[in-house]
Amino acid sequence: MFRIALKWVRLGPSDSVDGRNRARALAMAAVLPMLGSLALLAPSTARALDCGSNNGYTCQGTASQYAGGFSPGVGSGGFGGGDCIATRTPVVFVSGNGDSALSFDMPPAAVNGYAAPAHSMYDELKARGYNDCELFGVTYLDAQERSSPQYNYHQPAKYQVLKTFIDKVKAYTGRSQVDLVTHSLGASMSLAMLRYYGYQANVRRFVNIGGGLRGLQTCLSTGYQSPYAPTCNAEAYVFPYDYYTFGLYPSSGVAYYGYNRWTGSGSNSLRAMPAMYGSIAFYSITAGLHDQVQCFTTSYSAGCSNGALFNAASNVKAQVDIGVGSTAYAYDWDWSDGSPYNAGGGDTSNGVGHFRSKTNAGRIVYNMLATTCTTGCANGYVGVNGPAVNR
Repeated sequence: MFRIALKWVRLGPSDSVDGRNRARALAMAAVLPMLGSLALLAPSTARALDCGSNNGYTCQGTASQYAGGFSPGVGSGGFGGGDCIATRTPVVFVSGNGDSALSFDMPPAAVNGYAAPAHSMYDELKARGYNDCELFGVTYLDAQERSSPQYNYHQPAKYQVLKTFIDKVKAYTGRSQVDLVTHSLGASMSLAMLRYYGYQANVRRFVNIGGGLRGLQTCLSTGYQSPYAPTCNAEAYVFPYDYYTFGLYPSSGVAYYGYNRWTGSGSNSLRAMPAMYGSIAFYSITAGLHDQVQCFTTSYSAGCSNGALFNAASNVKAQVDIGVGSTAYAYDWDWSDGSPYNAGGGDTSNGVGHFRSKTNAGRIVYNMLATTCTTGCANGYVGVNGPAVNR
């Protein structure tokens, strides 16, 4: 039996988080050489995030997978933290509708004619040098909400969960900013949170994967005020009026009849937010016509492939389309049945649709976070794991 004594620097209440991080780093630097010689004797440590079982689209492991004293106290689970020091800008993952943060560890799938990516998105970042104190995820929907995605919409109570979680990550890591990697509803929810709190100075890079920035063509079949699919309703359909409450109905542009400034084309819309927040570098990953949430119908397919795209701006660095396989717009889809995905599209044809644009894109996300890529964000992915084109 070996005993290793660590002498930690005692810090007072007024000492900064950076000070605590430095003290921890000094102690770890002193002991790491000894630990290296004992590595073969020590039991292996569990991964900081484990998908657990999955249904082919979402992970169903243990809801909360926190470590190293990280305890955000908000949300319905998530992951992050460990015995390490954050030297990179920490990443906060925000999941989509009906999903949890765990699904950023969903195993990727092979695309016809290409090799399957080696890692989930989470594992890809770990393999490229990120540590457990730089990777965090929050599940902002509770179990009941995740089981009924058609009822979930944008509201300030969820913005508060996201902001509080990010504040906790910043305090834990001692970093002043985070990078946001968001999927689907998590993308538009995070953008609305930035606007609601004026929180843009806290974010360095924003990666939007399949977000309904221009509304969902899917929602045109439900109408702009449906009790069966509130996620598709237009702006502020509930009393009292608050325009920060909205669903993903594509704006009609007509007051009181489907008007939705968030999904519309105005300067305050989701798609226009990069122009409002010039200090953030924005990126998008989309499956285009192969996305079974954006493109579902024979009746409303025009423009659906652009649904996840920001308006062009100098700080929109790249928008990469990795969709492949069957196109999705040949199928009708009814939100009111609560189904989390359509029966068509790239995901169900050995291609890339709404969900695989997240699970297969770890290398692209790494490039977006760790490099200054514009035209080359799909380097290492394109031609190996599937096709990719800049939009």
